[in-house]
Amino acid sequence: MSTTSTQEPWTTRRLLTWMGDHFASRGIEGHDVMAQVLLGHVLAVEPIMLFTDPDRPTTAEELDRLRPLVRRAADDEPVQYLVGEGPFLGRPFLVGPEVLIPRSSSESIIQCVLDRHRGGVAGGAVPVIRSVADIGTGSGCLAITLAIHIPGVRVTATDLSTAAIDIARANARRHGVEDRIDFVVGDGCAPLEAAAPEGGFDLVVSNPPYIADHTWSTLDANVREHEPTLALRGGPEGLDVIRPLLDGIGSHLASDGMLVLEFGDDQAAPVRAHADGLGLGPSSIVRDMHGDERLLVVDRSISPTS
Repeated sequence: MSTTSTQEPWTTRRLLTWMGDHFASRGIEGHDVMAQVLLGHVLAVEPIMLFTDPDRPTTAEELDRLRPLVRRAADDEPVQYLVGEGPFLGRPFLVGPEVLIPRSSSESIIQCVLDRHRGGVAGGAVPVIRSVADIGTGSGCLAITLAIHIPGVRVTATDLSTAAIDIARANARRHGVEDRIDFVVGDGCAPLEAAAPEGGFDLVVSNPPYIADHTWSTLDANVREHEPTLALRGGPEGLDVIRPLLDGIGSHLASDGMLVLEFGDDQAAPVRAHADGLGLGPSSIVRDMHGDERLLVVDRSISPTS
């Protein structure tokens, strides 16, 4: 990808073809989309707009900015890290190698919470959500989205990583909810000791590390080699973080509160058994938008069945 005065110019059309072929030769999934996203990022336009002027010549400065991105993409670095953001429920969130890339499976957490919340807004006998804890906030996508959708709610967002907290705070500022989110560095339930309101949190959500050791090698290289291991790996069975979290959350959850916890798609039985063994409250397993068993929901506002 070089340019001289006598060489055919690198037009949008030519660049997209070359990058798509290059990424395909490296086995990059979605190679054409990757090419469009990277070029759109460099030209500061939506990818669809690239096709409105396919013969536009690219400047030397634009090529200089594009080259390192192409090299990194060819080495399986996630496109979200290359462009510095990823979408979550239609909103852009700043991301970097310090935090997980937001995923569609986690959007089901928001959907589950909002389904219950809207029932209360519509006049159902559903407790009001005034306080939320997001344990392991990462980019802050869960905490921030809940703050946007539930007016007046106060959120405590925790993470073991200071760098992750910095990114989450920047995202909260970007979306105008920084004044309603308290960011705390700490591990598991420990930060909630001082942060929990009287009576406990009305809602606790978490997408903790849950990748089991025996499945680590099956993950795509762009995940294993680039996303933060601390936020992914959960020990031999993938439950080394989940079990202590469930052990400690009971005393921080309101008597009519709700817990929504994400786990691996093969962990429903042990996760629910552990929660039920602790007597946390009426529990259920909810499938995500892909049909996988993905969420543990404990809702203390539901009367236990006999």
